[in-house]
Amino acid sequence: MNQLWAIAKNTFLQSIRQPVYGIIVLVTLGGIALAPSMTGWTLDDDNKMLRDVGLSTLLIQGLFLACFVASGILDSEIEDKTVLTVVAKPISRPVFIFGKYVGLFGALLSAHYLALVAFLMSMRHGVLQTAAESSDVTVLILGPGVMVLCMIFAGVLNFVYGWRFLPAMFTLALPALTIGGIILLVVDRDFKFAVYETTQDIGIIPQAAVQPGVLKDIVTLRGRDNEMAFAGHEGQLVRSNWKGPISDEDRAYLLTVVDDVQWRKNINFLTKSTRKVEGFEVIKASALILGAIAMMGATALAAATRFSVVPTFLINMIIVMVGLSSDQLIKTQAENGAKWAEYLYPLVPNFQFFWMIDALEESRLIPLGYIANSLGYAALFVVALLLLAMSLFETREVG
Repeated sequence: MNQLWAIAKNTFLQSIRQPVYGIIVLVTLGGIALAPSMTGWTLDDDNKMLRDVGLSTLLIQGLFLACFVASGILDSEIEDKTVLTVVAKPISRPVFIFGKYVGLFGALLSAHYLALVAFLMSMRHGVLQTAAESSDVTVLILGPGVMVLCMIFAGVLNFVYGWRFLPAMFTLALPALTIGGIILLVVDRDFKFAVYETTQDIGIIPQAAVQPGVLKDIVTLRGRDNEMAFAGHEGQLVRSNWKGPISDEDRAYLLTVVDDVQWRKNINFLTKSTRKVEGFEVIKASALILGAIAMMGATALAAATRFSVVPTFLINMIIVMVGLSSDQLIKTQAENGAKWAEYLYPLVPNFQFFWMIDALEESRLIPLGYIANSLGYAALFVVALLLLAMSLFETREVG
């Protein structure tokens, strides 16, 4: 275990110190920061385009990092013969490969987290769709402003202590943007404490809705001007945004609470409004993308045992493209009776399982059970790919 931890730690540090790692992360953060001003050209809701571009950026960053970093930590070591200093010791090659993957995944996870925080900040800012809208100063200060400070401090550390600029900037940005994201959770665009709730005016409060426990804490009732809710008085339905959007099951239950057409309309309006607050669903979608990135990292590591950077990138790109279209290209042929497709379909990683843009476009919620199943599928594929990598590396001449 000590050997595994030592290899993983060294690989993680080796990964984030690679210039290509810092460049890709910096370009990703810059692209996400510019996304709100670059996506305001649709004829519909520009924020949907912002969300789609952001999720695509997370996936592309993972693809490039997986390929270039994996080649840097394995293929370059094999070519430079530095791997001999490790495998010559009493460390088995499977442990070496597994430690390399753990360190690689740690580097991919760190970059994905940093990009996700920046993406959530850009979603909080949103696209300025009319000339009357103004920029969210809180996001500009705690997002791009903090990154500029991190770059300045990294430059100072580079000049005074000789620290490498990109790794130093990355190390500073992780806690700094995390703190900035936490602050944005509790303050609004006017630097006041934010009230994270969605409300729906319902007119006169029905008697059936004020019965104890009838709303099951899915929503609460509130009278006008923040007064207590009483039957026969005007009021609002309130949903805390911390609970996430109203699910289809909760919506179906709330529709049965009061037998009234207007009540059902209000429940439907409130449900639709809560699903416009996409923070929770974006985090779920990014977790699934992380599962896809884990598979990309394992694929790149297996390819790097035999190939250099360019072939590794091409192999990973082909697998991702085929995986995103395997349902249309391979599964369809299998359903039509093609034997080759029946055998090939289970062997190709299906990246469509991790791509939730279509579901988000239809304002559908991502079930936690689906996330667990998809990440389990990714874990099994990672294990299979690591076994392949160990097999390929076992017979690789490194001397």
